Amino acid sequence: MVKEIIEKNLKEYLEIAQYAFSQRKFNTAVTLYYKALVEICDLVLLQKLDMLGANHTERFDLLRNTAPELYAAASKLFRYYRDSYSKEISETIARLVKQEVEYAQKLLPD
Repeated sequence: MVKEIIEKNLKEYLEIAQYAFSQRKFNTAVTLYYKALVEICDLVLLQKLDMLGANHTERFDLLRNTAPELYAAASKLFRYYRDSYSKEISETIARLVKQEVEYAQKLLPD
């Protein structure tokens, strides 16, 4: 049941992030792309460890050892996610986040 909810959230976040990006709503796009990345991370942790992180710190700790590529992406992009709440996000940053999330999708287990 948890996996299905995560997959549903991932799909929803990606759909709305793509729409926001196409409408040049870059703050919203970055927020939702990052939330999608978190769902990707959670799916990988669920598959590899059968557990989820309770918060970003715990998730990062689990990812560091279990999925280093995802850890690198999530930790690098976390700053932009936080910035999206209080700063204006440029198209360049939004595109970077979008591309990182698209790459992270390829790391999902089948």
